[in-house]
Amino acid sequence: MKIIAIIIITILSLNINAQDFTSTFEKGSLRIDYIHSATHNDEIISLDEFYHEPFWGGSEVNLIDTFNYGYYKFEMTDSLSGKLLYSRGYSTLCAEWTHTPEAISNWRSFSESIIMPFPRKSVIVNIYKRNKKQDWVKLSSILVNPNNYMINPIQKTKIKAFKIHDSGSPSKKLDIVILAEGYTEMEMQKFMKDAQRFTDTLLSWSPFNSHSHNINVWAVPTVSKESGTDIPGDGIYKNTYFDSHFYTFNVERYINTVKNVTIRDAAANAPYDQIYILVNTDKYGGAGIYNFYSICTADDPYSGFVFCHEFGHAFAGLADEYYSSGVSGENYYDLSKEPWEPNITTLVNFDSKWKSSINKNTKIPTEIDPNGENPLGAYEGGGYVEKGVYRPQVDCSMKSILHDEFCPVCTKAIEELLNYYSK
Repeated sequence: MKIIAIIIITILSLNINAQDFTSTFEKGSLRIDYIHSATHNDEIISLDEFYHEPFWGGSEVNLIDTFNYGYYKFEMTDSLSGKLLYSRGYSTLCAEWTHTPEAISNWRSFSESIIMPFPRKSVIVNIYKRNKKQDWVKLSSILVNPNNYMINPIQKTKIKAFKIHDSGSPSKKLDIVILAEGYTEMEMQKFMKDAQRFTDTLLSWSPFNSHSHNINVWAVPTVSKESGTDIPGDGIYKNTYFDSHFYTFNVERYINTVKNVTIRDAAANAPYDQIYILVNTDKYGGAGIYNFYSICTADDPYSGFVFCHEFGHAFAGLADEYYSSGVSGENYYDLSKEPWEPNITTLVNFDSKWKSSINKNTKIPTEIDPNGENPLGAYEGGGYVEKGVYRPQVDCSMKSILHDEFCPVCTKAIEELLNYYSK
C-alpha cells in the first residue's frame, strides 16, 4: 500500500507541475537576442531583438537549473511577485574570447541568444556572469511584457525538420537538432545520411545507449551555396550557410561560427534543447560550448569520436581533461577556486566533486601507477594545464581519442542531465 501511495503522490505532483506550466507559460519559446561585448576585464550586454518562436523543447517540470554549470546563467522571474519561473546556466564563445591574449587590450562583440518558455505575464530576465571568485554578478536586467508588439511572432526561416530518432514528446525528452553546414542542394542526401550516422554513433556510446528512449534527434537541411568550410590558414573561403571557419582564436582545429542569429533561426524549425552543427569537410575539428552549440566535421576518420566528445562539453558541461594543447586561452582556471565543470577539480572544494565516490584507501592527489589498475582518484593534469588541476582517471574520452570511454565521473554527469531533461 505504501508503494501505491508513493506512486499516486508522484503522479499528482507531475500533474500539478504540468498545470503550473500551462497556467504560467504559453505555447512556444521566448528568444532574446543580445550583443555581448567584452575584453579580458569588462563585459557589456546590449539588447537586440525578441522572438516568439513556435516550439518549446524543454521540460515542463524541471524548470529551475539545479546544476550551477556555466560561465553565465539567466533567471526569469515574475515581475510582480519576484517568483523564480525559469533558469538556465550556459557558456559562450565570448567567454572563451576573454581568455585570449588579444582580449587583454581589445574589445570584441558576439551575438548570443537565450531561450525560455514564453510567459503569459510580464517577467524580468536577469543575466549573470561568474566573477573571479566564482560568485554570480548581474550583467543585465530585461523587462519583458509578452504583449509587447516588438516581440516578433514571425518565423523568419522556414525549413522542414526531419525527426531521425523519435522517442516521444519533446517535453519529456532531450531534443537535439542537427543543422547542415557546407552541404549544397546536391548534397542534402549525404547530409541526412551523415546526420543519421552520427546519431547512431552517439546512441551507441555509454551512457547514451541506455537512455536512447529519452532522446529525440531532428535534422534541419540548411542548404549552402558552396561545399565545405573556411580554412583561413590555407587561404580557403567558402560561401556556406553559417559561415563556419577553422582557426578560431588562431587554433587550427578549432572550428566555429559567429552567425548566432542564423543558427537560432534555423534551429527554431524544431523543438530543441541542444544544437549540433555538422560541417561537410574531411578536416579534423570541432567545438562544444555548454548550452550554446556543438560543431563537428563529418568526414575525418575521428569524426565519430569528436562528435561525442564535443557533445560532452555542450550537453553536460564537461571540461577537457588534457593538459598539452594549442588552446589559446591564458590562465583559464583560477587555481585558488573550484572550477564549475563536474569532471575537473583544483582540490579547493573536492567534497563538492567526486570525492565521495573514491575508495578511502586511494591517496589524493593520486599518482599514476604504470603497472597498476589506477582507480578513480585525482590525477594531476587537466583543463589545459599540467599542474594544479586534477582529473578523475588516468584516461577518458574527455582526455584522449578514445571511443566510448567516458570515465565514471563524466558518465554520472551525463546521466544526471539526461534524467533532468526526460521529466
